[in-house]
Amino acid sequence: MHLFWGAVHIDYASAVRGNPEKQNYSVCPRYWYIDADFVCKSCRKDFTWTAAEQKAWFEECYFWIDSSPHHCKTCSAERRRLATLRKEYDSLVAGACPKDAIGRKIRVIEIVRELEAAFGRLPEKMIATKELFERQIKKAPKAAP
Repeated sequence: MHLFWGAVHIDYASAVRGNPEKQNYSVCPRYWYIDADFVCKSCRKDFTWTAAEQKAWFEECYFWIDSSPHHCKTCSAERRRLATLRKEYDSLVAGACPKDAIGRKIRVIEIVRELEAAFGRLPEKMIATKELFERQIKKAPKAAP
């Protein structure tokens, strides 16, 4: 049961044979994978980590054998999306500083608003940058039609 710490249910009938030669472990490989239900740390809903998903995690992606998921697929995808947004913010913000970079400023503002909606409180520097860019856009001369 230690391999499925935190599982709320285990389905032993779902067993799929593992291949220890393809696993990343130090002491104990997994000879069998079984469906296990967990509670998502984000949405608090139950989700099943299937034997097939485990086999892919450990034998194709080479995750450490004692790892397990903490979030359902939907919440994991949202966390990856938000992390990608943060990386996009980091890469855009310096290039958005010149006065003529209105398109970049607009995109930085959109990203910060989306991150605010997801996380609530953001670092003061991000909020200050968003407010600065909003002021600069208001002051920018309007393009001719």
